[in-house]
Amino acid sequence: MGCVVYCEQCDMEREFCQHGLDDKRPRAATGELLISPNGMAHLPGCPHKGDDPDFSGWAELNLPDAWQRLGNGEQLQATGGQRLDLVAKSRCRDCVSHGAW
Repeated sequence: MGCVVYCEQCDMEREFCQHGLDDKRPRAATGELLISPNGMAHLPGCPHKGDDPDFSGWAELNLPDAWQRLGNGEQLQATGGQRLDLVAKSRCRDCVSHGAW
């Protein structure tokens, strides 16, 4: 039999309350994302970049709820980095399934 954890703020099972759901979201949901040259957003630490330290072709995206907004189909303009002309059009599938690296 599994252990049920209750949220002290909501007085309900943490698995179903907003606080428990917030714990499951990737940390970058409200933080910085990386935009690859092809317009795909990645969570920091995603292995697709590899060991190459050169980010001159990449951009940064730091907007509230950017990760969720991209998942809802929005396209978001870069907010920092070397390539401010980049637009995030999609999310990395590996980052979606893995979460924060």
